[in-house]
Amino acid sequence: MYPTLFEAPGGVGVHPYGLLILAAFCAAFGLVHWRSIQIGFHPDKLIGVYIASAVGGMLGGRLLYALAVEPTKTLSNPASLFAFSGFAFYGGLIGGTLGVAAVSKGMKLDTWKMADTAAPAVLVAYGIGRLGCFFAGCCHGVIVDLAPDGLIPLLPEGMLHGQVFWTSQYPFVVNRFDAGVGLLHHNLYPTQLWSVVVGCGLGAALLYSWKFRRFDGQLAATALLLEPPTRFLIEGYRSDERGYVATFPVNATLQHWMPGLAQAGDAGGPPIMGITTSQAIALGAMVLGLAIYLFRWNAGVAPEVAVEEDPEGLPA
Repeated sequence: MYPTLFEAPGGVGVHPYGLLILAAFCAAFGLVHWRSIQIGFHPDKLIGVYIASAVGGMLGGRLLYALAVEPTKTLSNPASLFAFSGFAFYGGLIGGTLGVAAVSKGMKLDTWKMADTAAPAVLVAYGIGRLGCFFAGCCHGVIVDLAPDGLIPLLPEGMLHGQVFWTSQYPFVVNRFDAGVGLLHHNLYPTQLWSVVVGCGLGAALLYSWKFRRFDGQLAATALLLEPPTRFLIEGYRSDERGYVATFPVNATLQHWMPGLAQAGDAGGPPIMGITTSQAIALGAMVLGLAIYLFRWNAGVAPEVAVEEDPEGLPA
């Protein structure tokens, strides 16, 4: 949609994707900082947590993408793992979670309270990051077959290298990319914009829900139960390569309703539908979220003392 803001001599460019990924990290750290002051996690003591989440998130996101989408390339050229292109959100989530958990344990922070602090921030960051995907043109949807005369442009012509349209037919909003890394010059399902709404909306809802927690870890468990179903459905409308953990033949009706799960069959064979890597992880995340609810339902909420009231840092 607008992959490059400007390009300096020598081919070095400034890209909205990278800027919005940076903005996503900043937003997440800002929200954690804000909440930490309220509950007794001294912000100065969380620098290690921020570094662990950023490093673990970037490494995990890159590793999962490389193994799921580019396995042959990765095995033949392991150095490609360190390329700054191609990241998987769930890989970043897993890597960041492991990094934060390790640092939190070493610093003797309340891990479950830290999980509740991080969950809304991660979802908001996810939404901002998907806006970066929108500008880059990646993570795009499949082609929408709609009559051109039924599309109403929502952006001034020439504002971006593409357009967003309103239509009275499902999916009501479609986009077209004339520049970027994805499918160009076609009307597509707005999968990136759906993810922006889901991430920011769920993140805001969890932030509001803080005072209604029954136990520490509840917001993290709720995020694991609510975000994955939306990801599972959105995956059904994406057409970029994501990797499959399982494939099986499908009929035309199922392919019609979940077009993004289908890939070309072999030499004129039937269409093939697959469970993508992200969908498999989403199912596992929902099971984990339910398990947290079951095992921590009566755990309660540990006392929280604002930093202003306890300037020395964490309460005992």
